[in-house]
Amino acid sequence: MITSIIIAIKNLLILLSPFILGWIGYSYIFSKLIYSFAKRYLNINISFSRTWAITFLSGMTSFIITLIFISLYFSYSIALTTLTLEIFTATIVPVFITSLIAYKYLSNTSLGVAIVMSFASLLAYLTFTIIVIIILYYVINTLLQPNPDQVCCAI
Repeated sequence: MITSIIIAIKNLLILLSPFILGWIGYSYIFSKLIYSFAKRYLNINISFSRTWAITFLSGMTSFIITLIFISLYFSYSIALTTLTLEIFTATIVPVFITSLIAYKYLSNTSLGVAIVMSFASLLAYLTFTIIVIIILYYVINTLLQPNPDQVCCAI
């Protein structure tokens, strides 16, 4: 019993490892951008580790919501374009609220600065999401569906 649970957890971690690594990479790259934005334009005395933690928290929120929608996709057979739009719109508000609360209380800034930083992290999230959606549509439409002109038929 315990062995099967350990094997199931190991298989789940192997399945989710590309997503988790992408999530860590996303958090690191965009927290560098947000950190430099805060230092240069807002003159905030914030450390990079706090900025990375805040970006990581908002990424965790979007990751959990995405997993919920993917499970709904497999349960109810929702169309892929509908699923993509639902994930995109359903994660905007929670990511903004998570980053707003985190910037307000983790970085000890005023509410106005926290709102500006939350908009900056939301902009980074939207940029990342749009890039991922474009890549997914390219992969789904061109690589997974063969072009009828290039298909060779045996006679």
